[in-house]
Amino acid sequence: MALPARLSAALGGHPDHLTEDDLQRAVDSQVPESADLDWKKDFYQGTDAGKKELAKDVSAMANTVGGMVVIGVDDGKKDHAHGLAPSEPAPGRGEEWIRSVLANWIQPVVPNVGVRPVKSTVHEGKIYWFLTVPSSTQAPHAVAAPGNDYNFRVHVRHGTTTRTLAESEIAQRYRDRFQAASDDVDRLREVADAGRGYLSNYLTRTVDDGHPPVTYSPAWGSLTAVPAVRGTYPLTTRAERDAAFSRFHDLACHGVTLSVRPPHPPLVGRRQVRFEGFPTGQLHQDGSFHAAQAIDLHNDRRDTDGPQQMSQRAFELDLVSLVQAAAAWAMETGAAGELMLSAALHRYDGRDKLVRLVVTEDVFQHGPALPFPTAPAQTTGDLAAIVTDKREAVVVACALASDLLADMGAHQPHVLTPEGDIRTDRLNDGFRHQLTGWES
Repeated sequence: MALPARLSAALGGHPDHLTEDDLQRAVDSQVPESADLDWKKDFYQGTDAGKKELAKDVSAMANTVGGMVVIGVDDGKKDHAHGLAPSEPAPGRGEEWIRSVLANWIQPVVPNVGVRPVKSTVHEGKIYWFLTVPSSTQAPHAVAAPGNDYNFRVHVRHGTTTRTLAESEIAQRYRDRFQAASDDVDRLREVADAGRGYLSNYLTRTVDDGHPPVTYSPAWGSLTAVPAVRGTYPLTTRAERDAAFSRFHDLACHGVTLSVRPPHPPLVGRRQVRFEGFPTGQLHQDGSFHAAQAIDLHNDRRDTDGPQQMSQRAFELDLVSLVQAAAAWAMETGAAGELMLSAALHRYDGRDKLVRLVVTEDVFQHGPALPFPTAPAQTTGDLAAIVTDKREAVVVACALASDLLADMGAHQPHVLTPEGDIRTDRLNDGFRHQLTGWES
Protein backbone atom coordinates (compact mmCIF):
# COMPACT_ATOMS: atom_id res chain seq x y z
CA MET A 1 0.00 0.00 0.00
CA ALA A 2 1.36 3.43 -0.93
CA LEU A 3 1.53 5.72 2.11
CA PRO A 4 3.40 8.96 2.76
CA ALA A 5 7.16 8.26 2.60
CA ARG A 6 7.56 10.39 5.73
CA LEU A 7 5.94 7.62 7.78
CA SER A 8 8.58 5.05 6.91
CA ALA A 9 11.32 7.52 7.79
CA ALA A 10 9.67 8.55 11.07
CA LEU A 11 8.83 5.02 12.23
CA GLY A 12 11.93 3.25 10.95
CA GLY A 13 10.13 0.82 8.67
CA HIS A 14 7.33 0.40 6.20
CA PRO A 15 3.97 0.97 7.91
CA ASP A 16 2.71 -2.42 6.70
CA HIS A 17 5.43 -4.24 8.65
CA LEU A 18 5.68 -2.38 11.96
CA THR A 19 6.10 -4.37 15.19
CA GLU A 20 5.82 -3.68 18.90
CA ASP A 21 9.56 -3.00 18.96
CA ASP A 22 9.06 -0.27 16.34
CA LEU A 23 6.34 1.27 18.51
CA GLN A 24 8.63 1.24 21.54
CA ARG A 25 11.30 3.04 19.53
CA ALA A 26 8.66 5.59 18.52
CA VAL A 27 7.89 6.14 22.21
CA ASP A 28 11.56 6.44 23.08
CA SER A 29 12.01 8.97 20.26
CA GLN A 30 8.76 10.76 21.11
CA VAL A 31 7.62 10.59 17.47
CA PRO A 32 5.01 13.33 17.09
CA GLU A 33 1.55 13.05 15.63
CA SER A 34 1.00 14.74 12.28
CA ALA A 35 -1.46 14.95 9.42
CA ASP A 36 -0.55 11.38 8.44
CA LEU A 37 -0.09 9.79 11.89
CA ASP A 38 -2.58 9.50 14.75
CA TRP A 39 -1.68 7.82 18.05
CA LYS A 40 -4.71 6.51 19.99
CA LYS A 41 -4.60 4.99 23.45
CA ASP A 42 -8.00 3.28 23.55
CA PHE A 43 -9.89 1.10 21.08
CA TYR A 44 -13.19 2.43 19.73
CA GLN A 45 -16.38 1.82 21.71
CA GLY A 46 -19.17 -0.23 20.19
CA THR A 47 -21.65 2.65 20.52
CA ASP A 48 -22.77 4.93 17.69
CA ALA A 49 -20.41 7.55 19.09
CA GLY A 50 -17.52 5.08 18.89
CA LYS A 51 -18.41 4.08 15.35
CA LYS A 52 -18.62 7.71 14.31
CA GLU A 53 -15.21 8.39 15.84
CA LEU A 54 -13.66 5.50 13.90
CA ALA A 55 -15.26 6.67 10.65
CA LYS A 56 -14.12 10.24 11.30
CA ASP A 57 -10.50 9.25 11.92
CA VAL A 58 -10.23 7.11 8.79
CA SER A 59 -12.11 9.44 6.44
CA ALA A 60 -10.07 12.42 7.63
CA MET A 61 -6.85 10.58 6.70
CA ALA A 62 -8.24 9.64 3.28
CA ASN A 63 -9.42 13.21 2.67
CA THR A 64 -5.96 14.61 3.40
CA VAL A 65 -2.74 12.78 2.45
CA GLY A 66 -3.42 9.30 3.75
CA GLY A 67 -1.60 7.86 6.73
CA MET A 68 -2.00 5.61 9.71
CA VAL A 69 -4.07 5.35 12.88
CA VAL A 70 -2.24 3.35 15.56
CA ILE A 71 -4.39 2.11 18.42
CA GLY A 72 -2.51 1.15 21.56
CA VAL A 73 -0.05 4.04 21.90
CA ASP A 74 -0.77 6.75 24.48
CA ASP A 75 0.10 10.28 23.36
CA GLY A 76 0.07 11.51 26.95
CA LYS A 77 -2.00 14.46 25.77
CA LYS A 78 1.22 15.83 24.34
CA ASP A 79 0.64 14.91 20.68
CA HIS A 80 3.57 12.48 20.55
CA ALA A 81 4.15 8.81 21.32
CA HIS A 82 4.30 8.75 25.13
CA GLY A 83 3.79 5.12 26.16
CA LEU A 84 2.61 1.74 24.96
CA ALA A 85 -1.01 0.94 25.86
CA PRO A 86 -2.17 -2.24 24.11
CA SER A 87 -5.66 -3.43 24.96
CA GLU A 88 -7.40 -6.73 25.37
CA PRO A 89 -9.32 -7.84 22.24
CA ALA A 90 -12.88 -6.49 22.38
CA PRO A 91 -15.38 -9.32 21.85
CA GLY A 92 -17.24 -8.84 18.58
CA ARG A 93 -15.11 -5.83 17.64
CA GLY A 94 -12.28 -7.17 15.54
CA GLU A 95 -11.27 -6.64 11.93
CA GLU A 96 -14.72 -7.59 10.57
CA TRP A 97 -16.39 -5.05 12.88
CA ILE A 98 -13.95 -2.30 11.87
CA ARG A 99 -14.54 -2.93 8.18
CA SER A 100 -18.31 -3.05 8.69
CA VAL A 101 -18.26 0.34 10.44
CA LEU A 102 -16.14 1.89 7.68
CA ALA A 103 -18.43 0.47 5.00
CA ASN A 104 -21.62 1.72 6.66
CA TRP A 105 -20.57 5.06 8.12
CA ILE A 106 -18.43 6.55 5.32
CA GLN A 107 -19.76 7.69 1.94
CA PRO A 108 -18.28 6.84 -0.50
CA VAL A 109 -16.42 3.94 1.07
CA VAL A 110 -12.68 4.54 1.46
CA PRO A 111 -10.95 1.91 -0.70
CA ASN A 112 -8.00 -0.25 0.33
CA VAL A 113 -7.92 0.49 4.06
CA GLY A 114 -5.50 -1.85 5.79
CA VAL A 115 -6.59 -3.35 9.13
CA ARG A 116 -3.90 -5.26 11.00
CA PRO A 117 -3.82 -6.49 14.61
CA VAL A 118 -0.41 -7.05 16.22
CA LYS A 119 -0.04 -9.14 19.37
CA SER A 120 1.96 -7.68 22.21
CA THR A 121 4.94 -9.75 23.34
CA VAL A 122 5.36 -7.65 26.48
CA HIS A 123 1.72 -7.45 27.64
CA GLU A 124 0.34 -10.97 27.33
CA GLY A 125 -3.10 -11.27 25.77
CA LYS A 126 -3.19 -7.69 24.53
CA ILE A 127 -2.99 -6.28 21.01
CA TYR A 128 -2.35 -3.18 18.95
CA TRP A 129 -4.27 -2.15 15.84
CA PHE A 130 -2.76 -0.58 12.74
CA LEU A 131 -5.20 1.13 10.35
CA THR A 132 -3.40 2.17 7.16
CA VAL A 133 -5.31 4.62 4.99
CA PRO A 134 -4.19 5.56 1.45
CA SER A 135 -4.89 8.99 0.06
CA SER A 136 -8.12 8.64 -1.88
CA THR A 137 -8.96 9.82 -5.37
CA GLN A 138 -12.65 9.53 -4.44
CA ALA A 139 -12.46 12.20 -1.75
CA PRO A 140 -14.25 13.92 -0.16
CA HIS A 141 -15.50 11.08 2.04
CA ALA A 142 -18.35 12.04 4.34
CA VAL A 143 -19.32 10.55 7.70
CA ALA A 144 -23.02 9.84 8.27
CA ALA A 145 -24.97 7.38 10.40
CA PRO A 146 -26.54 4.54 8.35
CA GLY A 147 -29.88 5.67 6.93
CA ASN A 148 -29.19 9.34 7.67
CA ASP A 149 -27.85 10.61 4.34
CA TYR A 150 -28.94 14.19 4.93
CA ASN A 151 -26.89 14.83 8.06
CA PHE A 152 -23.24 14.29 7.17
CA ARG A 153 -19.88 15.85 7.90
CA VAL A 154 -16.61 15.89 5.98
CA HIS A 155 -13.44 15.78 8.08
CA VAL A 156 -9.77 16.37 7.29
CA ARG A 157 -6.55 16.15 9.25
CA HIS A 158 -5.21 19.54 10.31
CA GLY A 159 -1.80 19.11 11.88
CA THR A 160 -2.33 16.82 14.87
CA THR A 161 -6.09 17.33 14.99
CA THR A 162 -9.16 16.64 12.88
CA ARG A 163 -11.48 19.41 11.73
CA THR A 164 -14.76 19.62 9.86
CA LEU A 165 -14.89 21.26 6.42
CA ALA A 166 -17.22 24.15 5.73
CA GLU A 167 -19.75 23.91 2.90
CA SER A 168 -17.62 26.00 0.54
CA GLU A 169 -14.59 23.79 1.25
CA ILE A 170 -16.61 20.65 0.50
CA ALA A 171 -17.71 22.13 -2.81
CA GLN A 172 -14.08 22.84 -3.70
CA ARG A 173 -13.12 19.25 -2.86
CA TYR A 174 -15.73 17.98 -5.31
CA ARG A 175 -14.42 20.33 -7.99
CA ASP A 176 -10.92 19.00 -7.32
CA ARG A 177 -12.13 15.41 -7.72
CA PHE A 178 -13.74 16.11 -11.09
CA GLN A 179 -10.66 18.00 -12.27
CA ALA A 180 -8.43 15.10 -11.21
CA ALA A 181 -10.53 12.70 -13.27
CA SER A 182 -10.14 14.99 -16.28
CA ASP A 183 -6.39 15.18 -15.67
CA ASP A 184 -6.18 11.37 -15.64
CA VAL A 185 -7.84 11.17 -19.06
CA ASP A 186 -5.45 13.79 -20.42
CA ARG A 187 -2.45 11.98 -18.97
CA LEU A 188 -3.63 8.66 -20.42
CA ARG A 189 -3.89 10.23 -23.87
CA GLU A 190 -0.48 11.87 -23.49
CA VAL A 191 1.25 8.60 -22.53
CA ALA A 192 -0.53 6.67 -25.30
CA ASP A 193 0.35 9.21 -27.99
CA ALA A 194 3.98 9.32 -26.90
CA GLY A 195 4.15 5.53 -26.83
CA ARG A 196 2.69 5.14 -30.30
CA GLY A 197 5.05 7.79 -31.64
CA TYR A 198 8.06 6.03 -30.16
CA LEU A 199 6.91 2.67 -31.53
CA SER A 200 6.35 4.15 -34.99
CA ASN A 201 9.89 5.58 -35.02
CA TYR A 202 11.32 2.21 -33.98
CA LEU A 203 9.34 0.27 -36.59
CA THR A 204 10.29 2.52 -39.49
CA ARG A 205 13.98 2.72 -38.61
CA THR A 206 16.24 0.73 -40.94
CA VAL A 207 18.14 -2.06 -39.18
CA ASP A 208 21.16 -4.18 -40.07
CA ASP A 209 19.50 -6.20 -42.84
CA GLY A 210 18.35 -3.03 -44.58
CA HIS A 211 14.69 -3.57 -43.71
CA PRO A 212 12.77 -1.72 -40.99
CA PRO A 213 11.00 -3.88 -38.36
CA VAL A 214 7.61 -2.86 -39.74
CA THR A 215 8.37 -5.05 -42.75
CA TYR A 216 8.02 -8.15 -40.60
CA SER A 217 5.73 -6.87 -37.83
CA PRO A 218 3.20 -4.37 -39.18
CA ALA A 219 0.47 -4.95 -36.55
CA TRP A 220 0.74 -4.24 -32.82
CA GLY A 221 -1.47 -4.31 -29.76
CA SER A 222 -0.74 -1.77 -27.06
CA LEU A 223 -1.70 -1.09 -23.46
CA THR A 224 -1.46 2.29 -21.72
CA ALA A 225 -2.02 2.71 -17.99
CA VAL A 226 -2.10 5.71 -15.64
CA PRO A 227 -2.60 5.44 -11.85
CA ALA A 228 -5.01 7.85 -10.17
CA VAL A 229 -2.58 8.53 -7.34
CA ARG A 230 0.74 9.04 -9.10
CA GLY A 231 3.90 7.43 -7.86
CA THR A 232 7.47 8.64 -7.96
CA TYR A 233 10.53 6.69 -9.00
CA PRO A 234 14.00 8.17 -9.61
CA LEU A 235 14.81 7.91 -13.33
CA THR A 236 17.28 10.70 -13.98
CA THR A 237 20.60 8.82 -14.09
CA ARG A 238 21.78 5.77 -15.97
CA ALA A 239 22.21 3.83 -12.75
CA GLU A 240 18.62 4.62 -11.74
CA ARG A 241 17.28 3.59 -15.15
CA ASP A 242 19.28 0.37 -15.11
CA ALA A 243 17.95 -0.45 -11.64
CA ALA A 244 14.37 0.30 -12.66
CA PHE A 245 14.70 -1.79 -15.82
CA SER A 246 16.12 -4.72 -13.86
CA ARG A 247 13.31 -4.48 -11.32
CA PHE A 248 10.64 -4.32 -14.02
CA HIS A 249 12.20 -7.30 -15.80
CA ASP A 250 11.82 -9.29 -12.57
CA LEU A 251 8.22 -8.12 -12.12
CA ALA A 252 7.34 -9.09 -15.69
CA CYS A 253 8.47 -12.64 -14.97
CA HIS A 254 5.54 -13.04 -12.57
CA GLY A 255 2.80 -12.53 -15.16
CA VAL A 256 0.59 -15.32 -16.48
CA THR A 257 3.04 -15.48 -19.40
CA LEU A 258 6.57 -14.17 -19.92
CA SER A 259 5.66 -12.21 -23.03
CA VAL A 260 6.16 -8.77 -21.44
CA ARG A 261 9.75 -9.29 -20.32
CA PRO A 262 11.52 -6.24 -21.80
CA PRO A 263 14.45 -6.75 -24.17
CA HIS A 264 17.87 -5.43 -23.21
CA PRO A 265 19.37 -2.90 -23.08
CA PRO A 266 17.37 -0.23 -21.22
CA LEU A 267 17.30 3.00 -23.22
CA VAL A 268 17.32 6.60 -22.08
CA GLY A 269 14.23 8.80 -22.01
CA ARG A 270 13.21 11.92 -20.16
CA ARG A 271 12.00 10.75 -16.73
CA GLN A 272 11.39 7.30 -18.14
CA VAL A 273 12.98 4.01 -19.11
CA ARG A 274 12.53 2.85 -22.68
CA PHE A 275 12.96 -0.54 -24.27
CA GLU A 276 12.47 -1.58 -27.86
CA GLY A 277 11.98 -4.85 -29.61
CA PHE A 278 9.34 -7.39 -28.60
CA PRO A 279 7.78 -5.76 -26.62
CA THR A 280 8.50 -2.05 -27.04
CA GLY A 281 7.53 0.35 -24.27
CA GLN A 282 8.15 3.06 -21.72
CA LEU A 283 8.12 3.08 -17.91
CA HIS A 284 7.37 6.57 -16.57
CA GLN A 285 8.58 7.82 -13.22
CA ASP A 286 5.01 8.66 -12.07
CA GLY A 287 3.90 5.03 -12.51
CA SER A 288 2.40 5.49 -15.98
CA PHE A 289 3.07 2.72 -18.48
CA HIS A 290 2.92 2.01 -22.20
CA ALA A 291 3.92 -1.19 -23.93
CA ALA A 292 3.10 -2.79 -27.26
CA GLN A 293 3.30 -6.37 -28.47
CA ALA A 294 3.57 -7.48 -32.10
CA ILE A 295 0.48 -9.28 -33.37
CA ASP A 296 1.03 -12.37 -35.47
CA LEU A 297 -0.86 -11.83 -38.70
CA HIS A 298 -0.64 -14.59 -41.27
CA ASN A 299 -2.29 -15.48 -44.54
CA ASP A 300 -5.13 -17.96 -44.69
CA ARG A 301 -3.81 -21.25 -46.05
CA ARG A 302 -7.11 -21.75 -47.85
CA ASP A 303 -7.20 -18.24 -49.35
CA THR A 304 -3.75 -16.67 -49.57
CA ASP A 305 -5.12 -13.57 -51.30
CA GLY A 306 -7.92 -13.08 -48.78
CA PRO A 307 -8.01 -11.39 -45.37
CA GLN A 308 -5.15 -12.04 -42.99
CA GLN A 309 -5.75 -14.06 -39.84
CA MET A 310 -5.13 -12.95 -36.26
CA SER A 311 -4.86 -15.37 -33.33
CA GLN A 312 -7.51 -14.39 -30.80
CA ARG A 313 -6.11 -16.63 -28.08
CA ALA A 314 -2.60 -15.17 -28.29
CA PHE A 315 -3.94 -11.62 -28.18
CA GLU A 316 -6.06 -12.31 -25.09
CA LEU A 317 -3.21 -13.91 -23.13
CA ASP A 318 -0.79 -11.12 -24.07
CA LEU A 319 -3.32 -8.57 -22.85
CA VAL A 320 -3.49 -10.19 -19.40
CA SER A 321 0.30 -10.08 -19.11
CA LEU A 322 0.35 -6.42 -20.17
CA VAL A 323 -2.26 -5.51 -17.54
CA GLN A 324 -0.22 -7.29 -14.86
CA ALA A 325 2.99 -5.57 -15.94
CA ALA A 326 1.36 -2.14 -15.97
CA ALA A 327 -0.04 -2.60 -12.47
CA ALA A 328 3.23 -4.03 -11.13
CA TRP A 329 5.19 -1.03 -12.39
CA ALA A 330 2.66 1.45 -10.98
CA MET A 331 2.78 -0.23 -7.57
CA GLU A 332 6.59 -0.28 -7.66
CA THR A 333 6.62 3.52 -8.00
CA GLY A 334 4.35 3.94 -4.97
CA ALA A 335 1.23 4.72 -7.00
CA ALA A 336 -2.19 3.86 -5.55
CA GLY A 337 -5.93 4.00 -6.14
CA GLU A 338 -7.60 3.22 -9.42
CA LEU A 339 -5.62 2.30 -12.54
CA MET A 340 -6.98 3.73 -15.79
CA LEU A 341 -6.18 1.52 -18.77
CA SER A 342 -6.50 1.83 -22.54
CA ALA A 343 -5.88 -0.93 -25.09
CA ALA A 344 -5.62 -0.46 -28.85
CA LEU A 345 -4.75 -2.25 -32.09
CA HIS A 346 -2.73 -0.49 -34.80
CA ARG A 347 -1.10 -1.13 -38.14
CA TYR A 348 2.08 0.76 -38.94
CA ASP A 349 2.55 -0.22 -42.59
CA GLY A 350 0.02 2.27 -43.93
CA ARG A 351 -2.32 -0.50 -45.09
CA ASP A 352 -5.94 -1.03 -44.15
CA LYS A 353 -6.12 -4.71 -44.96
CA LEU A 354 -8.99 -6.70 -43.51
CA VAL A 355 -8.36 -9.13 -40.67
CA ARG A 356 -10.29 -12.19 -39.56
CA LEU A 357 -10.06 -13.46 -35.98
CA VAL A 358 -9.19 -17.13 -35.59
CA VAL A 359 -9.20 -19.34 -32.53
CA THR A 360 -7.54 -22.27 -34.32
CA GLU A 361 -6.10 -22.69 -37.78
CA ASP A 362 -7.57 -26.18 -38.06
CA VAL A 363 -11.19 -25.03 -38.15
CA PHE A 364 -12.79 -22.96 -40.91
CA GLN A 365 -13.60 -19.49 -39.62
CA HIS A 366 -17.02 -18.02 -40.37
CA GLY A 367 -16.43 -14.66 -38.71
CA PRO A 368 -16.39 -11.39 -40.64
CA ALA A 369 -13.25 -9.84 -42.08
CA LEU A 370 -12.85 -6.32 -40.71
CA PRO A 371 -10.13 -3.67 -40.26
CA PHE A 372 -8.62 -2.99 -36.85
CA PRO A 373 -10.83 -0.87 -34.55
CA THR A 374 -10.12 2.84 -34.80
CA ALA A 375 -11.09 3.57 -31.18
CA PRO A 376 -9.24 2.17 -28.14
CA ALA A 377 -10.94 0.22 -25.36
CA GLN A 378 -10.82 1.76 -21.90
CA THR A 379 -11.56 0.60 -18.38
CA THR A 380 -10.43 1.11 -14.80
CA GLY A 381 -9.34 -1.36 -12.16
CA ASP A 382 -8.23 -1.38 -8.55
CA LEU A 383 -4.44 -1.21 -8.63
CA ALA A 384 -3.82 -3.17 -5.43
CA ALA A 385 -6.31 -5.88 -6.44
CA ILE A 386 -4.70 -6.37 -9.87
CA VAL A 387 -1.25 -6.73 -8.30
CA THR A 388 -2.31 -9.19 -5.61
CA ASP A 389 -4.88 -11.24 -7.54
CA LYS A 390 -4.22 -12.65 -11.01
CA ARG A 391 -7.92 -13.23 -11.47
CA GLU A 392 -8.52 -9.49 -11.12
CA ALA A 393 -5.99 -8.90 -13.90
CA VAL A 394 -7.95 -11.34 -16.07
CA VAL A 395 -11.20 -9.48 -15.29
CA VAL A 396 -9.66 -6.18 -16.45
CA ALA A 397 -8.07 -7.73 -19.56
CA CYS A 398 -11.38 -9.42 -20.40
CA ALA A 399 -13.19 -6.07 -20.30
CA LEU A 400 -10.65 -4.50 -22.66
CA ALA A 401 -10.58 -7.51 -24.99
CA SER A 402 -14.38 -7.67 -25.13
CA ASP A 403 -14.64 -4.16 -26.57
CA LEU A 404 -11.83 -4.52 -29.11
CA LEU A 405 -12.91 -7.96 -30.25
CA ALA A 406 -16.54 -6.87 -30.55
CA ASP A 407 -15.42 -4.29 -33.13
CA MET A 408 -13.85 -7.18 -35.03
CA GLY A 409 -16.95 -9.35 -35.01
CA ALA A 410 -16.36 -11.56 -31.95
CA HIS A 411 -19.20 -11.86 -29.45
CA GLN A 412 -16.84 -12.40 -26.52
CA PRO A 413 -13.26 -13.35 -25.66
CA HIS A 414 -12.43 -16.97 -26.36
CA VAL A 415 -10.33 -17.89 -23.32
CA LEU A 416 -10.86 -15.03 -20.81
CA THR A 417 -14.00 -14.84 -18.69
CA PRO A 418 -15.59 -11.87 -16.86
CA GLU A 419 -15.25 -13.87 -13.62
CA GLY A 420 -11.47 -13.92 -13.90
CA ASP A 421 -10.85 -17.39 -15.27
CA ILE A 422 -8.67 -18.52 -18.17
CA ARG A 423 -10.33 -21.35 -20.04
CA THR A 424 -7.30 -23.60 -20.38
CA ASP A 425 -9.48 -26.29 -21.96
CA ARG A 426 -9.59 -24.05 -25.04
CA LEU A 427 -5.81 -23.83 -25.29
CA ASN A 428 -3.55 -26.25 -27.11
CA ASP A 429 -0.33 -27.58 -25.61
CA GLY A 430 1.68 -24.67 -27.01
CA PHE A 431 -0.46 -22.04 -25.32
CA ARG A 432 -0.68 -24.02 -22.07
CA HIS A 433 3.11 -24.18 -22.02
CA GLN A 434 3.20 -20.38 -22.16
CA LEU A 435 1.06 -20.07 -19.02
CA THR A 436 4.01 -20.14 -16.64
CA GLY A 437 2.20 -18.01 -14.06
CA TRP A 438 -1.24 -19.61 -14.01
CA GLU A 439 -2.53 -22.67 -12.20
CA SER A 440 -5.70 -24.07 -13.73
